[in-house]
Amino acid sequence: MVSTSTSDASWLPSLSLPQLLLAAYTALMLIALVYAASTSSAAFGAYNSQWDGAGELQNVAADAGTNVTVGTNVSQYPTSNADGTVAVVLSPAEPYSASERTRIAEFVRSGGTLVVAEDYRPHGNALLAAVGADARFDGRPVYDNRNYYRNSSFPEATPAGDYPETAGVDTVVLNYGTTVRAGNATTLINTSEYAYLDSNGNAEIDGEEQLASRPVVTSESVGDGRVIAVSDPSIFVNAMLERGDNRRFVRNLVADHDAALLDYSHASSVPPLAAAVLAVQRSDALLLLCGVVLVGALLAYDRRLDERLPERLRESRGYNTDPHLSRDGVEQYLRARHPDWEAAQIKQVTEAVIKQRAERQRND
Repeated sequence: MVSTSTSDASWLPSLSLPQLLLAAYTALMLIALVYAASTSSAAFGAYNSQWDGAGELQNVAADAGTNVTVGTNVSQYPTSNADGTVAVVLSPAEPYSASERTRIAEFVRSGGTLVVAEDYRPHGNALLAAVGADARFDGRPVYDNRNYYRNSSFPEATPAGDYPETAGVDTVVLNYGTTVRAGNATTLINTSEYAYLDSNGNAEIDGEEQLASRPVVTSESVGDGRVIAVSDPSIFVNAMLERGDNRRFVRNLVADHDAALLDYSHASSVPPLAAAVLAVQRSDALLLLCGVVLVGALLAYDRRLDERLPERLRESRGYNTDPHLSRDGVEQYLRARHPDWEAAQIKQVTEAVIKQRAERQRND
């Protein structure tokens, strides 16, 4: 048969302008819904890419060569051979239960590193006490009228000595943070001697408030593990990572660990789509089920495509004519449909249509 043009796409549905607008609107709504279900606007959120989110924290940990996991359940804390894992808790919004605190304490005692970053909520101190740490967050805002980034509520702190966590770090910038009452813990980073704790909330030094250098990051051994207290979770957010040497400091916290667990089990900031993906990743059964469903859908689609392909090819070549047309009618139809065809082409295609019609009739 003489080759004919297959560029005709008349089998595609023709849509009116209102239908096209409705289709475009529906597509935009679906994109918006998927985006909303996979992102978060919560402060310190792992899926929040805005200035106050911690979406960049995963990249910092990954760049340090660490295998990063966003944790939504305390059961993800390893309780044996945990010395290669660092867990990061950013200002938990809810208290940990007794069983959850026990699990995290076992993680630390078995060699894990726990980083707790808190400023004003009470749950950070409760977690420190539960794992046996001596450090506590003060809870009053710290100001520094001489050493600051933009104003006194962004005090600059400096390393207290040479430690792995402060390697390459000259300045850490806080954002309305507090301080740490170190107890027997080692101070890693502290404020300048011009810092003060604002007890009455007027952002001024007065009354019994005193200038002094105070710890903002401490480290201590608990069992076979370590607990690091950071007095400002804002250090870990996207915007503050670019202030001072905050990024380098955060990178140092997770470096030299095989795995980093970002604990969002009590943060209420994991969007539903991300939570579903994380649940599937944690469950072999759910992962297998999703695989079976996906393979089944692909097979069903492939079968449907297989059935419709011959029909679409016939239509695209002009074979989809009225079965009741005579030979002359088929020729007239083809001339109208393909005015650029030569007479020989019209004749050959007409013969093919008539032949296919006869074959279908015999099969019927």
